[in-house]
Amino acid sequence: MKRINIGLLGCLVLALLAVSAHAEETTPVAWGGVGSTFGPCGLGVPAGLLAVGGNVVFAKSNGVWESDSRVNGKTKTTKLNEIFKTRYGIMKGLDIRTATPVYNVHMDKTDTANRDVYGIGDTCVLLHKTLLSQKAGAPLSVGMDFGGIVPTASVSEHSSDFVGNDAWGVMGGLGGTYFLGANRFDSEVNYATFTEGAHDYRKGNRLRWNLGYAYALSDLWDLGAESSWEMSDESAVEGVGQRDAYVEWYAGPKVVFKYKPWNLNAGLVAKVPVHRWYESNKVGSDDFRLECKIIKAFNLNALFD
Repeated sequence: MKRINIGLLGCLVLALLAVSAHAEETTPVAWGGVGSTFGPCGLGVPAGLLAVGGNVVFAKSNGVWESDSRVNGKTKTTKLNEIFKTRYGIMKGLDIRTATPVYNVHMDKTDTANRDVYGIGDTCVLLHKTLLSQKAGAPLSVGMDFGGIVPTASVSEHSSDFVGNDAWGVMGGLGGTYFLGANRFDSEVNYATFTEGAHDYRKGNRLRWNLGYAYALSDLWDLGAESSWEMSDESAVEGVGQRDAYVEWYAGPKVVFKYKPWNLNAGLVAKVPVHRWYESNKVGSDDFRLECKIIKAFNLNALFD
């Protein structure tokens, strides 16, 4: 499984971009986060609604980083990763979502043989509880996440312990969403801690903070920008720290296409590094990222009406 076939996903994106329609006279509503780590922030989904889809992430890097600077340009890395996602409304104000990563990383080195890293990572399963709703008169919508990581990784000589090593984890977060006319503002923060899994490896505790802005040009199109900040403690092997703590901050513009007749949304965000810091040598620090997201919603309640 060195490459996951995403040709159908690409064709679907092109088909969506080719569709044309007229916007309604009412104020259009902007869609949420496009980035692969972006959650629902302050919003929930109606009971009985099932959303499926995910992200495709393409990234490239050139060289080895240490601290906040590039050490050399010998190693070139290409990443093509997918994250398959589901979300289901259990009841009003409560839903559950999952995210399972599939990764393909190819590294070209000048002094060693080429190396491929690929596999399936551990799955994140989170409950999302809506605490406040702007539609119900609150100043903004607020929601909280609670759940964790379950061991679903494919562990082999080609796998990445960082993405998944059959380890359990616990995760919690808080997010907010605010609408002002056709403008949408999102922010969320979450924290995760992990147990020791295969290869006696324990991933470092991780903190994430996402920010997003979108303006609904029409019922079909949004424009905006997103920011993703992440900090991680060092990992450990047999209890020994690996000196691989890091801080990464990426940001960039996005475009979103929404097609209500199909209950289908698609988005593309291009990110570049704003700040990077690594405790020791880091191979594969992305110089840019392209992230595509496609989500299709199904109303399961309608099946029983």
